[in-house]
Amino acid sequence: MYGLLMYSATDTAKAHTPEEGGRKMSQGKSKKVIAAGLLVMSLTMACNSALAPILAEVGKFFPDASDSAIQIVLTLINLVTLPAMILEPFLESKITKRDIAMIGTFLMLAGALLPQVLSSQLWMLYLSSIIIGVGLSFVVVTSSSLISDYFTGLEKSRIMGFQSIFVSIGGTIIAKGSGLLTAMAGWKRGYLVFLIALPIILIILLTVPKGETTPRVEKGKGSAISGSMVYFGILCLITGIFVATFNTNIAMYLDRKGIGDASTAGTVAAIMQVVGILGGLVLGTTVKIFKRFTIGAAILLMAAGTAMVGFSTSYLVICVGAVIVGFGFAIRNPGAVTFAANMVHPAQASLAIAIVSATYNVGNFISAYVVNAMASILGDDIANRFLVSAAALVVIGLVACIKAPTTDAQALDSQGE
Repeated sequence: MYGLLMYSATDTAKAHTPEEGGRKMSQGKSKKVIAAGLLVMSLTMACNSALAPILAEVGKFFPDASDSAIQIVLTLINLVTLPAMILEPFLESKITKRDIAMIGTFLMLAGALLPQVLSSQLWMLYLSSIIIGVGLSFVVVTSSSLISDYFTGLEKSRIMGFQSIFVSIGGTIIAKGSGLLTAMAGWKRGYLVFLIALPIILIILLTVPKGETTPRVEKGKGSAISGSMVYFGILCLITGIFVATFNTNIAMYLDRKGIGDASTAGTVAAIMQVVGILGGLVLGTTVKIFKRFTIGAAILLMAAGTAMVGFSTSYLVICVGAVIVGFGFAIRNPGAVTFAANMVHPAQASLAIAIVSATYNVGNFISAYVVNAMASILGDDIANRFLVSAAALVVIGLVACIKAPTTDAQALDSQGE
């Protein structure tokens, strides 16, 4: 965390006009304090990992449900993000970004508490996922947008890198905690790991300025979404379909291959998150080296890790695959958000972030239907889902390198320095 600590405790953040992509600091809070608050806010952004370890146990609880129906418990969170993320920028004219983030964090907690009292039918878990998904959407857009408000240029990439670290730390705690709670007390208790939201809400309240509502963008003043952004959104949608295979299938894969149980699945998911810390540390350097090719390179890395799982039943090899997927994920996700914000007028940053995040999550939702159908052509072996996804990610990664969605200048945000 050396880079974060470099900020002086008395160095208040620079005030920027909306046109410069900044946001006026309030309450005299320093860059260090605000950055810390925004990073803590990001701890729940990998909350999907909380549900990955419990899917096999949920499947046993609902034996008549298909694999796809069980996977929807996880992927429905991603589907909900499409309308919720598109809605969020419009809420900013009524509610400040910080308050939207706090509401989102509370919704994730509320959704996780629902299965403690309503869990006899599968639709009840779907309802829980919808509530969690809305909350997650609000946090993802506001946390990334606030970073874009307060920081610019390569400094913004570094903070996004630190955000990736905190997402990984949160994901590790959530994944391992959920797996342990499930193994010890059943899958319903696995949801209780979301109690982490309580201290997060308090920290956000104390460290992040309330800020001001964001005025609507006037028509014709950077309000149009470019063709490049549309292409980026489509690329994110297709990527999301095949990246989701790891989380939605790993618990069932380990169970059916006789490799492990919910606790083991939680460990694998946690490994994937832990390695994200390294990815976050080198994000700024990676963007500086690869520039517009950053996204494509990260997708190719995830393809390699996904293939390792599909080709092996060795727990060690699967863990190595999780490391590789996790590293690529930690580069691709914050990189995509940063690039999207850099591609548009500053006042449109929230909408741009919403587009790439929502389309990616919609891809996650339809993943089970697309991947399972494609894999079934090769046979009933669940390993085929990983192999099909790995092959698809290779193609997507190459396309993202050949026709990168951003320019080098946008990747580096050179105009912000």
